[in-house]
Amino acid sequence: MKRPGNRAAFARAAVVLLGAASAYVLAQGAQPTPAERAIEYRQAVFKVVAGNFGPLAQNAQGKLELAPAAQRKYAERLAAITEFTRDAFPEISREGKTRAKAEIWSDRVEFDKLLGDLNTNSRALATVAARPDAKPEELKAAVGAVGNACKSCHDKYREK
Repeated sequence: MKRPGNRAAFARAAVVLLGAASAYVLAQGAQPTPAERAIEYRQAVFKVVAGNFGPLAQNAQGKLELAPAAQRKYAERLAAITEFTRDAFPEISREGKTRAKAEIWSDRVEFDKLLGDLNTNSRALATVAARPDAKPEELKAAVGAVGNACKSCHDKYREK
């Protein structure tokens, strides 16, 4: 299956994330520890995920009207950026200022499966959003699948 988006979009997303993390470090003035840097990276990744998924979820709920081109843009970005989640939970980041539960690292197989579900569902959403003949109910179902992937992981592996 061909992945939606392109390498340029993926590279732009990486630059945005690295820039955000660098700006944060500079604003703090002190050198963060490796664990703090890993946690900051993770938080930056998920802020970008939320920033692109939020409008799609609002659109699916009828709270926001997005043009098909905007739906496609957000979905392609989401599919690209969810790939970063696989690297967002290194062992070093298990302790620190984070809501990540310790079970992430003790139940890594299940956790990685849930991240894989997020990636798979995000790519499927991008595929639907890229189709000019996609029906609103198809887009809504694809958005729902991504939302369910997020929720299942949060319910099990994120402190409230």
